[in-house]
Amino acid sequence: MKNLFLLIAGSALIASCTMSKSAAPSQAKVDSVADKFPGYTLADMMKGKELYESNCQTCHKLAKPDSESESEWNHIVPEMVQKTNRKAGKDVLDAEGEKLILRYVITMSK
Repeated sequence: MKNLFLLIAGSALIASCTMSKSAAPSQAKVDSVADKFPGYTLADMMKGKELYESNCQTCHKLAKPDSESESEWNHIVPEMVQKTNRKAGKDVLDAEGEKLILRYVITMSK
């Protein structure tokens, strides 16, 4: 029974690693939103991903970017940034951080 549990847990871990790699930021993704976000770079996208992962998962499980539409993300991200800042009692995320997170999830949702 213990071996079965370890096999299932290991398989789930491998699957989760595989899924996150398939959704990795890429220059192709950045290029796909060039008209929407002029001047947006792969470095910006990587920073947005970092901010998303380091801030959003402190309160809840991370949502896959493609789980929401662009209009939903435009509502969710500002609301969550406000909650994060209010909870911390200071601006953990400024307007630039919010913009980077929003652009990351929108780009990855396409």
